[in-house]
Amino acid sequence: MITIGIYPRKSVYRDNSDSVQVQVRLCQDYAHIIYKDQEIEFRVYDQDEGFSGKNTNRPSFQELMKDVKAGRLDVVMVYKLDRISRNVQEFSAMYEIFQQHDVSFVSVKESFDTTTPMGRTVMYILAAFAQLERENTSERVTDNMQALGASGKWTGGKLPSGMVSERRQAGDKEHSYLLVDKSTIWRPKLLYRLILDGYPITRIERYCRDHGITSQTGKFLNTSQIYNIITNPVYCQNSMEAYYYFKDLGCALPDPALFDGTRGLIGYGKTKTGKSSQKKCDTASWSIAVGVHEPVIPACEWIAAQKRLGLNKMFRAQKHEVGLLKGVLKCRCGARMDIRTYMQKGRRFSYYSCTDMSRKGKQYCDSKNVRIETIDCCFVKQLSEIKLNPDILKLKKDPNIHVQGSDDLRSSIRKLQSSIDNLTSALSQAMETAAAGYIIRQISELDQKKQKLESELRAVLLREAETRTAEELEKQTYDNICYLLDNFDDIDYSGKNELVRKTVKSCVLDGESLRITF
Repeated sequence: MITIGIYPRKSVYRDNSDSVQVQVRLCQDYAHIIYKDQEIEFRVYDQDEGFSGKNTNRPSFQELMKDVKAGRLDVVMVYKLDRISRNVQEFSAMYEIFQQHDVSFVSVKESFDTTTPMGRTVMYILAAFAQLERENTSERVTDNMQALGASGKWTGGKLPSGMVSERRQAGDKEHSYLLVDKSTIWRPKLLYRLILDGYPITRIERYCRDHGITSQTGKFLNTSQIYNIITNPVYCQNSMEAYYYFKDLGCALPDPALFDGTRGLIGYGKTKTGKSSQKKCDTASWSIAVGVHEPVIPACEWIAAQKRLGLNKMFRAQKHEVGLLKGVLKCRCGARMDIRTYMQKGRRFSYYSCTDMSRKGKQYCDSKNVRIETIDCCFVKQLSEIKLNPDILKLKKDPNIHVQGSDDLRSSIRKLQSSIDNLTSALSQAMETAAAGYIIRQISELDQKKQKLESELRAVLLREAETRTAEELEKQTYDNICYLLDNFDDIDYSGKNELVRKTVKSCVLDGESLRITF
């Protein structure tokens, strides 16, 4: 019997491609033709409808490859090559796995035979064309989106806070445009007022929580959301002041005659979506267009808010060289402990402070700010104890557990194998006698014991390897501790902090006590 895995896929972006059901039926019909004298079992991997072929991060595709590697399939069949891959490099890696597991690959539409050099060449050429088509399609979509954006149309995505979209007729087509939502625009306006009043973003987040101000989905606003709202050009008035501001940033801009102060702006190209994440683009990659919506924030105030964010960022960037445990220390509630520095009567005071307590209030965490000197001294004291007594770092072992050594297991396995070999030799001399059945049972029993011991040996070898790694790590940790303490006065702050980060796995502050894990 031959087992055939059928992989159909249909993108939601193309309504004119064959449905998943049609692809499966055509593959089955084709299989019955080319394998007409064989019994066939079909396995269908059809849960990737709507997934793009530009990468292999698709559930059914991953299941298919898992079955290929497990030896459950003899043939992988698709209706068309671009259903399974549109990337030459990924297709080549996939096909190499097929070859390693003796799995044939069949495409119904292209009808090529991968067992011949010509068939494989044709297959790679088709895969290259599939990738080219995908890249051309992506480029056409990008160009179209940029053209829509340049004319002030809304190209889709998550709506900005306080805005709605409306379909309007433009020539012979309908397009979406952003409009101000009178009932919710108060939220962005409040955030701009707070930032211009001198509130840092973390304090704005705390203000929103204290006053029950949530996003449009009903969740509390976090610092990232607040930052994105305040930096969004959609709220900025289209005055000449805004034009020159974005021009200095290197943004692509329309005709300056459009900047008459009567409408709001729209920013495009602010983020770029990759295979697994989305990242912010540099302002030089932004495109600024004039929308049809009313301006929300005067350009002078919007620009002042951006400068205020810049001041906050610059202030935060002035890192005081205090806090050995900076970036390592956590509160007992699980939140990160930041460093807060205050100046009073010409003296500087620095504290470790729980970020959740600072941002969300004491109802979330009631821990207090603790002087850095107190915690750092406690930390150095614990390191000094470890230096004097290295056994503190020793691995904790259960004395009641006895593990047979690998040498003993190997010896037992050799003895069993010797007994099996002797019985096998005896069996060859007694095949026609009544003793043959007894000898076979003995060989089977010994083989089962041998397999069990081999399994135990693998587990012991793994534990021994883990123990060696742990011992090496323990020695490295101890050496780092000794180096830090012996050269404490000669190492600069960044060197000390980096050494602590490499050495300490976790450090939790509970009141004024410190729990360190290496």
